Amino acid sequence: MGKKNQKKTHSKKRIADEILLQVGRSVLIVFLVVAIVAIFMVQWIIVESKKSELKLQSESAANQLTGFFEEYAKASAQLAVNPEIQYVLTETKAGDNILETEKMDTVKQNLANVVKTDVENIMTTWIADIDANVLTQSDGYTSGDDWEVTERVWYQPCIETGSTILTEPYVDPASNKVILSAVTPVYDATVTQILGVAGVDVALDHLDIIMDNYKIGNDGFVFLISDAGMILYHPQSNMSQKNIADVDISQNVKDVVPTEEEIFMKYKANGTTKYGVAGPVGKTGYTVISNMPFLEYYSQLIGMLVILVVIFVVGILMIVLSIKRSAAKLTKPIMELNNTAQQLAAGDLDVNLDITSEDEIGELGESIGKTVTRLKEYIVYIDETAEVLDRIASGKLSIELKNDYVGEFQKIKDALINISDSMKNVMQGISDSAGQVSIGASELAEASQMLAEGAQTQATAVQRLASTTNTVTEQVLENRKDAELSVEATVHVTTMMEQNQDNMKMMMDAMNEIRETSQKVVGIIQTIEEIADQTNLLSLNASIEAARAGELGKGFAVVADEIGKLALESSKAANMTKELIGVSMEEINKGNEIAGNVMVSLEKSVSAVNDVNNIIKNTAEKAILQAENMEQIRTGIEEISQGVNDNSAVSEETYATSEQLANQTTVLNQMVKKFEL
Repeated sequence: MGKKNQKKTHSKKRIADEILLQVGRSVLIVFLVVAIVAIFMVQWIIVESKKSELKLQSESAANQLTGFFEEYAKASAQLAVNPEIQYVLTETKAGDNILETEKMDTVKQNLANVVKTDVENIMTTWIADIDANVLTQSDGYTSGDDWEVTERVWYQPCIETGSTILTEPYVDPASNKVILSAVTPVYDATVTQILGVAGVDVALDHLDIIMDNYKIGNDGFVFLISDAGMILYHPQSNMSQKNIADVDISQNVKDVVPTEEEIFMKYKANGTTKYGVAGPVGKTGYTVISNMPFLEYYSQLIGMLVILVVIFVVGILMIVLSIKRSAAKLTKPIMELNNTAQQLAAGDLDVNLDITSEDEIGELGESIGKTVTRLKEYIVYIDETAEVLDRIASGKLSIELKNDYVGEFQKIKDALINISDSMKNVMQGISDSAGQVSIGASELAEASQMLAEGAQTQATAVQRLASTTNTVTEQVLENRKDAELSVEATVHVTTMMEQNQDNMKMMMDAMNEIRETSQKVVGIIQTIEEIADQTNLLSLNASIEAARAGELGKGFAVVADEIGKLALESSKAANMTKELIGVSMEEINKGNEIAGNVMVSLEKSVSAVNDVNNIIKNTAEKAILQAENMEQIRTGIEEISQGVNDNSAVSEETYATSEQLANQTTVLNQMVKKFEL
C-alpha cells in the first residue's frame, strides 16, 4: 500500500514535456557547441583581419614614407656624386672663399635646379666643405667664420656611416617650419676621402598631408616616430615634436622604437587600450605605428557575437516551437488512446476510435480498436452472467446458461454452475442444521434455567458469609489500630525517659563543674586569708613604725590600725565563706550520689520500657498480619461472591440466549425455505 500511495503522489509527466526536454537539451548542447566554435572562428577571422588591416596600413604608410624620404635622399645622393660639386669641394682649401672657386656658379645652378623639382617640400639644398669649414646654400646663404661643421647634428652620423642619413626634425629659424635634412657624404675621385657633404632640407608640412590620409576604421590612425624617439607626426597637434619617452604611452611602444621588423602590439595611450603594428620606414631609422581603439578593434566581433546570440535565441525558440508542435501532433492520438483506455477501465465498452496515424501509434490504435470490438462481443456474456447472478440473488439457485462461452469466459460459465450447485448444497445443509440447533437450543434453555436458580441460592449464602467476614475484619482492624497506638505511646514514653536520662547526665555534669568551681573558690579564699595575714602583719609593722615616729606618725598609725581591722574582718569573712562552701561541697556530693542512683534507676526503667515496647510491637505486627489475612479472606469471599453472581448472570444470559437462538433458528428456517432448491 505504501508503494502505491507513493506512486500516486508523484506528479504526472507529459510526453510532450519529455520530448521537449530531451530533444531540446540535445539541440541546445549542439547549438552551444556550434556557437562556441563559430565565436572562436569569427573571433579568429575578425582579429586576423584587424591585424592584417593594421599591418597593411602600417606597411602602406611606411612604403609611402619610404618613397617620400628616399626621393630626397636620392636627391642628396645625386648632389654628392655631381662632378662640379666634387670639384669645388676638392679645390676649396682652408681659408679659401668657396664662392670664388671655379665652377661654383654651375654648382649653385645645380642646387637651385634640385629645389625647383619640388618647390613645395624642398626648402633649400646645400653643400659643406670640411677642410674650409664652410656651408653654402641654394638660396645664396653662405656661412661665416663662426660656423663649425663638426658641431652640426648630421656631421658625426654621416661621417661615421659614410652613407646618406636623415636628421632629426628641427624648427628652421628663418621659416619657423619643421624640417629635416637628407645628408650624403661627398668623396674624392678615389672614393677614399670625404671632402664634404651635400644636403637637402625638406619641410615636413607635406608629411602631415600624407599621413592624414591614413585612417584606420573610424578612430584609428598612424603616427611617425624618428630614430631618436621624436614624434614626427601625430593627428593630435599637441603630440607632435614630443619625445615618445615624455608621453603617456606603454613601455612596450617606447622599447620598440626604432624597429627593424613589423611587430603587433597591444598597448595603452592616455589610459585607453589600443592595438597596432609598428614597422620600419625603409632604412631611414624611422618607425611608423598604426593603432586602433580597443572597442573599434573588437566592434565587428561584438556585433557578430550579438548577431550570433540573436540567431541562437531565435533558433532555440523556433526549435522549441517546432518540437512543441511535433510533440502535440504526436501526443494527440496517444491522449485519445488514453481516454479510450480509461473508459474501458471504467467498464464503458461503448467507445469509438478515430486515429488515422500511419505510424506505430496508428497500429496501436488499430489494435485497441480490435480489442474494443472483441470486448463488445463479450457484452452478451456479461449480460447473461448479470441475469444469472440476479436470479441467485433473488433466491432462485437453479440456473441455465444458454450461450456458448469461448476462451476465458468458459471459466465464468463453469464458476456460475459451481456456485449454483454449491449454494444448493449449502442451503440444504443450513436447513438440516437449523432443525438440530433448534432442538439443542430448547434443551440448553432448560439447563440454563436450572443453573441460574442454583447460582442464585449460592450467591445468597456467600453474601451472608461475606457479611460475617467483614465484621471480623473490622474488629481485627480496630485491634490493629489499638496496637499501633500502644506502640506509639510506648515509643513516646521511651523517648521521654531517654530525654530525662540525658538531662540527669547534664545535671551531674553541671554539679561536677560546681564542685570543681567551689574547689577553685576555696583556693582563692586561702589566698585571701594569706593576703589578710600579710596585711595584718604589715599593719602591725606600720603601728610600730608610727610609734617610733612620734607625733609625725600618729596619722599613719590610725591608718595602720584601720588596715589591721580590715584584714581581721577579711580573714573572718573568708573563714565563713570557706565553711559555707564546705557545707555546699558536702551537699553536692550527696546530690551526685542521689543523681547517680536516679541514673541507674532510669537506665533500668528505659530497659524495662524497651522490653514492653518490643512486646507491644510484636503484638502489633501479629495484629497487622491477622488484619492482612482477614483482608485476603474477605477479598476471596467477595471474589467467590462475584463469581457466583457472574455465574448467575451468565446462566440467565445463557437462558436468554438459548431462547433467542431458538427464535433465530425459526427465522433461519423461514429464510432457507425462500430458496428454490
